[in-house]
Parts: sequence; structure tokens; C-alpha cells
Amino acid sequence: MLLENDLLNSIENPDVQLVTEAQAGDVAAEEALIRKYSNLVRSKTKAYFIMGADENDVMQEGMIGLMKAVRKYDPSKNATFGTFADVCVTSQIISAIRTADRIKHKPLNLSVSLSNPVEKDGTEGITIEDTLHASVADSPEEIVLLKDVTYYILNNGDNIFSEFEMKVIGETVKGYSYDRVAERLNKSRKQVDNALQRAKKKVNDYLWK
Repeated sequence: MLLENDLLNSIENPDVQLVTEAQAGDVAAEEALIRKYSNLVRSKTKAYFIMGADENDVMQEGMIGLMKAVRKYDPSKNATFGTFADVCVTSQIISAIRTADRIKHKPLNLSVSLSNPVEKDGTEGITIEDTLHASVADSPEEIVLLKDVTYYILNNGDNIFSEFEMKVIGETVKGYSYDRVAERLNKSRKQVDNALQRAKKKVNDYLWK
């Protein structure tokens, strides 16, 4: 039965063998995993930056998180390596953000694209931050960030959100517009917007405290 369970686990989670070999000291297996999940790190790098650091610095933090995932992954926990790696990479980057803030004692911008000018409906000069008030779906980076940081906060046992804020976050990370979220929760658009802005402020306060 043990061998059968191991076989099923390997089929459902094809990275198990590579992780096992890497944890046993196989450098080639570790490098194979890092290559396979380097795109995950790159995607996180696009969503975050650390004040005073460039994109390569954030990439390096993400790679540290990925290497930690390789060394700490336990297949018996019923999570795929990909899921575990995502959590480790995110946690490493967020920890670096919090550390950088404690050192510099000033707020950090969390999303690379929030203040970058974009063109929307023929209008130049507005930012993605401005478009958030029109439609959550206009900023996929913000959605990724909100999802990641919310999970990080909850996983640390720090539930700082109200029940309604959690519902709004849950619908928001699915990519729904404010109007669609309001319809699904049977609330006004203003109530949804207010809840999301409160949640974002709590996220900022949590990371920068």
C-alpha cells in the first residue's frame, strides 16, 4: 500500500522525484527545478519591487524563496510543489519588503506598474492606480499582489480583515469588476469600493509597520 501511495503521489505531483533527488544532494535535480519554476519567480518580480532595489534584486529574493521551497518541500503535506514554491517565493519577497521598510523607515510602493503612465481609451498620462476605481480587472498586477499578500497575512494567523472585506477580496482576485462584485454580493458599488480601499490600506499598514 505504501508503494502504491508513493506511485499515485508521483503521478499527481511529477516534481516529487526531482525534489527528493535535490534534497539528497543532486545538484542537477535542483537546477532542473529552478529552471522549471524560474518563470514563476519572474512573474512575481513584475508585481513587486523593493524601494532602493532594482528588478534583479527582487528576482534574487524570489530565487532564494524558490531554493527554500526545494529544500523544505514535504510531499506528505498534500500540496503540489508548484503551490508550495509559489507560497515560498511570495513570502521571501514580502519579507524582504518588510525588512527594507524597517531599515529605511519609509513607505514602499508595492507594485511596479501602479504609478507607470498607461494609455486607456485614447487618454495618456493616467496611471494604473487611477484605473482601479473604474475596474479591478484593469490591473492584473494589483490582483496578483492583493491575493498573494492576503494569503501571506492569513497564513501568519493575522486576520486583519472584516468578513465583508474578505468577501470582496475573494471576488476581486477572480478578476471581477466592481459592478460585478457588487452584484454578486448584493451590495452597492460604493460599498465594494470602500471595502477594497480599506483592505488595501490594511495591507499597506501590515507590510510597513
